[in-house]
Amino acid sequence: MKKQIWSTSACVVMLGLTQAADAADIQFRGFGSFVGGSTLSSDETLYGYEDTLNFRNDSLMALQMDAKLDAKLKATMQIIGRGEDGYEPVVEWAYMTYDFSDNFQVSAGRIRIPFYRYSDFIDVGYAYNWLGVPQTVYGFDFPGYDGLSGVYSSQFGSWDSSFQVIFGQFEGQTGDLDATMEDLKGFSWTLTRDWLTLRAGYVSSKATIDIPNIEQLIGAIEPIAAGTDVDFAALSSALQVDRDPGDFFGLAVGIDRNNILIDAEYIEYALDDSLIAETSAYYLAAGYRFGKWIPLLTYSRSKSDPPEDVVNTLPAAAPGEPMGVSILRQYIAGAVAATETEIKLMDVALRYDFHHSAAFKLAWTQEENMSGDKNQLLRFGVDLVF
Repeated sequence: MKKQIWSTSACVVMLGLTQAADAADIQFRGFGSFVGGSTLSSDETLYGYEDTLNFRNDSLMALQMDAKLDAKLKATMQIIGRGEDGYEPVVEWAYMTYDFSDNFQVSAGRIRIPFYRYSDFIDVGYAYNWLGVPQTVYGFDFPGYDGLSGVYSSQFGSWDSSFQVIFGQFEGQTGDLDATMEDLKGFSWTLTRDWLTLRAGYVSSKATIDIPNIEQLIGAIEPIAAGTDVDFAALSSALQVDRDPGDFFGLAVGIDRNNILIDAEYIEYALDDSLIAETSAYYLAAGYRFGKWIPLLTYSRSKSDPPEDVVNTLPAAAPGEPMGVSILRQYIAGAVAATETEIKLMDVALRYDFHHSAAFKLAWTQEENMSGDKNQLLRFGVDLVF
C-alpha cells in the first residue's frame, strides 16, 4: 500500500512538473553513490560497518530540480534516498533564490548549514577524492536549516571572493538525536586564486539536544540529590543541552597545482553550560593525479576536552558534608571524565575516473581511539553524477 501511495504521488508530482515546464525552465540533475564495505575483523565496528559485507550504509541516490522562473528568480529542491534508510526519499533542500544583481543573491527555505568546505556537496561523492569525508572532522553535522542565506560574490584584489551569511533555525535530527537550534546565524568566506583555495566559517546558535545518556544520568542522581542541599534544578541544567549557547569555527585550505593535491581543514566547536565536551579536529590529505588515477593519503585527529566547569556546580568539599554530596561529586566527575576522547584516523584511497561522469574508488580506513584500540574498514564503490 505504501508503495502504491508513493507511486501515485510521484506520478502526480511529475504531471505537475510537466505542466509547470511550460511556464518555467526546469532542469534536473542527479548524483549517486553505490558503496560496499566491511571491517577486517569480527570484533571491529566502524561507521556502522561490521565484518559482514554491507552495501547500504554509504549508498544513496539523489535528484535535484532547478526551476528558473525568470532571469532573477529560481527555485531549487533536492530529494535524497539513502541506503541505510531503505532509500526512502527525503527532501533535504527546498529553497528559492533571487538575484538582486550579478554579485548578490538571497535564498530562503531549507538550506544546508555551511559548517565545512564541502558542506554544500557533502553527499556528492564524485566532487571529492575520498570514498567518504573524514568523520573525525565531518562527524558534527546537521542536514539543513530553515531560514535565509545571502551570498555576495566579487573580486577581492586578484582573488575570487564568495561571502555567505545565514540566519534561521533548525528542528529535526542529527544522527539519531532530536535537536533544535534557535537563533542560528553565521558566515563563510571563500577566496580562490589560481590553484589555491582558502575558507573560513563561523556558526552560532542556542542548541537543545535530547541525549539519552544525559537523561539517564540525571535520573540516577535525582534521588541522591534529594537528601542534600544541592540545587538539583541548577545541576540538571548544567548537564542538559537546553538552549545552551554553541559555537562552531572552521578553517580550510585547498591546493591543486601541477597534479599535486593538498587539502586541510581545522574545526572547533563547543556548547556552553552542558556535559558536551569542547572538541577540536583537523585532517591533512595529500594526493597526486596520474591521468585518470588519484592515490590519496589522509591523516586526521580529533580531541574532546572534558567540561570541568560542570563539577563546579556542586558545593565545595567541606568537613562533615552529607554523604550524598560526595557521591554526587563522584557521579558527575565520572561523567565528565567519560567525555574525554581522542581519535586518530588514517585513510588510504584510490580514485579511478573510468567515465566522464563516474569514478571508482577503493579505500582502507583505520581509526584508533585514546585507549589504543584500532578498527579497520575496507570499502569500494562508484560515485557518479548525471
